[in-house]
Amino acid sequence: MIERRSASSPKGADGERDASAIPSANSGDNDEQIGTPAVRPLQRRDRGWPNQRTLLLYLIGGLLIAAIPVVVARFVDQPPGDTYTIDIPPGTAAAIAAGQDVEVIPDELDFTLRDTLIIVNRDSTAHTIGPFEIGPGEQSEHSFNEVAAISAYCSLHPSGSISISIGE
Repeated sequence: MIERRSASSPKGADGERDASAIPSANSGDNDEQIGTPAVRPLQRRDRGWPNQRTLLLYLIGGLLIAAIPVVVARFVDQPPGDTYTIDIPPGTAAAIAAGQDVEVIPDELDFTLRDTLIIVNRDSTAHTIGPFEIGPGEQSEHSFNEVAAISAYCSLHPSGSISISIGE
């Protein structure tokens, strides 16, 4: 195979640099240095994706950054909310069925975050207070951890409705 090289192009026929065509830093008018010029090997740096160790370090760092607020929130003292108890006395369902005005709870309840509602049903009939259904002789406890506004059915009111508000 015959290779053709031109003086204006230091590349060979295969497109690679020809080391003999690159002038050395020491070449010039000095006739004492004749021979092949000193050529430094090309250093190739891979500028692609980081290696596995770097990716692992990024992953661990990201997890630590995400975990810090969770850990801090666990140790920061947050004041407990108030506890409210609704006591449904025996005979409440019979009194409501007879048309009597039973004042067990108001038709609007306001809570703040971290408050707790305890409902004790001492009646012989199940009752519904908004999203909470309490069977006869049962007790249920509910903590409020999210801001919400609820309008729902209530078996303890003649109007059949109750509004529950949970604020900050």
